Amino acid sequence: MKNTLLILAFLLSSIVSTDAQSDPKHSDWKFLGNVQYVTQHHWRGIGKGGLFGSAPAFEPSISFVNKNWNMGVFTAASFDNVYKAVIPWVSYSPVKNLWIGVWDIYSAGPAIWTHNPFDYSLCTSKHFVDAVVSYKLPWFPLTLKWATIVAGKDVNPEDKNKPDSEKRRNFTSYGELSYGHSWNDFSVWGCVGMTPFKGLYTSAVGAGKPGINNLELKFQYNFKLYKPVTLPVFAKFTYNPLVEKFLFQAGASLTIPYTFK
Repeated sequence: MKNTLLILAFLLSSIVSTDAQSDPKHSDWKFLGNVQYVTQHHWRGIGKGGLFGSAPAFEPSISFVNKNWNMGVFTAASFDNVYKAVIPWVSYSPVKNLWIGVWDIYSAGPAIWTHNPFDYSLCTSKHFVDAVVSYKLPWFPLTLKWATIVAGKDVNPEDKNKPDSEKRRNFTSYGELSYGHSWNDFSVWGCVGMTPFKGLYTSAVGAGKPGINNLELKFQYNFKLYKPVTLPVFAKFTYNPLVEKFLFQAGASLTIPYTFK
């Protein structure tokens, strides 16, 4: 097992080294500040309920991006005080179109100021640490994504009634195929998402089985306020086949970019 890991690490380092040598110039960093309002927070087929409440949400974020790195912090709070989250992330692109990252989803709700933010235990944590791999096809605008919860609260559903010491990690996973296209300031994006076994995406909506849990279609128009500041306005339609439920989300955000070296 150790030899296999060493071989994989060597191959990855070789790929990264080759990619870096092919383009010795370092790309500029871009800062993106975003302030967003949505009519209701949706995520991977999950909408109104115990996780996200039923009210509109305010969602500011900041990010730093260049050719190989994308990192930042997303925050959110619903107006009914049910959904409160802080989500730092970091992702790295070893080769063109491939991204590997980690999202630490700290979704503590009203207890966000009183719960221990360093609690990553299996049963009591308010964290859902998502390891994500995505790849965009170079010949067609299709993106394949796979995400697995690797730390934080994610108990195997079969161990629900066992003592905490006997509970196992579930490794709740989500796969997605998405397509996006833009015409000047107008864009359309859609995806098909699925979860291969029971976990967060089934329990949050009360589904009895895994399967395709997220069908999304999003329309967006970017209003140009003052170069380079934009005001994206969007509408998103979501259907979760596991529970035969439609969701709708509309929103607007103010995006301010800044490039630096």
